[in-house]
Amino acid sequence: MSNAKSSETHTCAPLVGLPPMKIHATWDKKADILVATTPANCRITMAATDELMASGKIPGPMDMFVSALAGCVIHEIIEIMINKDHVDVKDINVTVNRIRRPTPPTLFDTLHVTFTLTGDIGNEYADEVIRDIMTRRCPVAATFGRASYLTWEHIIFPS
Repeated sequence: MSNAKSSETHTCAPLVGLPPMKIHATWDKKADILVATTPANCRITMAATDELMASGKIPGPMDMFVSALAGCVIHEIIEIMINKDHVDVKDINVTVNRIRRPTPPTLFDTLHVTFTLTGDIGNEYADEVIRDIMTRRCPVAATFGRASYLTWEHIIFPS
């Protein structure tokens, strides 16, 4: 039995800026799950098989990928609208609709993000902040925007 190592590097640009982030993932064969551990030692559990994903009991890696988009944009709204600009945002909901290619690699062809905000929020202000989040501030959105057709809209309900 060989412990041969193989390595390939695929990059679009030279490494600059922030230090590399290391995520470690393992397969729990008995439970048929994947467990990823973040640099802060947070454990993220995902389904390892199509059958487990289809059961609806545990998310798969692609569900986590799209969930990261929703979480990232909500985080940025909180940082900008609430913490920086002190806007009275009562509620934030984000829905991501997506369409994947039917054949490998089953990339996302399109993603559409709907922001539903409740509070005393100006429409033009929300449009400006959300555009900045989707194109510049949220690295997950920027990544999806480079690989897919990414669109968004917002709905504001006054408080």
